[in-house]
Amino acid sequence: MTTAHLFYIPLVILLGTALGYFIGRKLLLAEQEEQRRLAERRARRQASDTPPAA
Repeated sequence: MTTAHLFYIPLVILLGTALGYFIGRKLLLAEQEEQRRLAERRARRQASDTPPAA
């Protein structure tokens, strides 16, 4: 094993961890926004389906 591996392998691990964190965070935020939009649509639909009180 050469000394290049001492720098290359940790660098690749660090880079993969950082990329995974940022990409995962972006996907998580997009999923949360989608869930919020669906909840708002569901609430509006339920409000419009409710008959007026007499």
